Amino acid sequence: MGAGDRLVAVSNFDPMRDTTLNLPRVGDYLTTDWERLASLRPGVMVTQFAADRLPAGLIEKAKGLNIKLINVPITRLDDIERAMTVLGDAIGDTARGAAEKNALDGRLAAVRAKSAGRKVRALIVVDESAHGVVGRDNYLNDVLESAGGENVIRPPSAPYPSIDREQLLDLDPEVIFQLLPDASPQVRGAARAAWDGLPQLQAVKNGRVHIFTQAFVLQPSQHVAELAEMFATATAEVRHSTSRPNSALSTGVP
Repeated sequence: MGAGDRLVAVSNFDPMRDTTLNLPRVGDYLTTDWERLASLRPGVMVTQFAADRLPAGLIEKAKGLNIKLINVPITRLDDIERAMTVLGDAIGDTARGAAEKNALDGRLAAVRAKSAGRKVRALIVVDESAHGVVGRDNYLNDVLESAGGENVIRPPSAPYPSIDREQLLDLDPEVIFQLLPDASPQVRGAARAAWDGLPQLQAVKNGRVHIFTQAFVLQPSQHVAELAEMFATATAEVRHSTSRPNSALSTGVP
């Protein structure tokens, strides 16, 4: 949101980004460095837990240090937009939060308008072995539907289920999106090898497996607009172009 200068610390799992590289890492789901937080004296702590999964004692500990706890659970696409408003309010900059929300709304609306009426059978994969996939009831599925994709993982299913080779062959999606943020060359190679072993899939046969490795592809943030645009470009290609012969897989970065 452009408010990184307000940060005094980040979580143990924060990516190694230039903008936060020198900030202390003070906690994760299981542990919190309350001594360090006491010295840093933040006014607000932002967490991202399901409402019924707040760690025991977190609220009381934060209250004891006069830290306001702001919990922003994110499951669906609407939750990301809501979080922008909540965070803007939390830092005393309501206008900034509203501006970010409106900008995201605008980009997603543009994607939906261009993709209206399009239903391309798609699969989102989140590991290099093609076992971990994206089901329904989550923001990635919402992004896919905004971009003219129709998830081949049907309900009822877990939000992020695992499937085997036989299920994958039975689903036979028209396009596959594989999200591997910051994947190493070894991981990208393993992903390509997995698809090389499934030449009968129409997405593989037609060169429509897209491996995206940008750092943001699994982040529930304003970058979902960019992800939606990437999805929409691929679903439009399926609908508006003739089948291509076997070709190399498409990747998000070289």
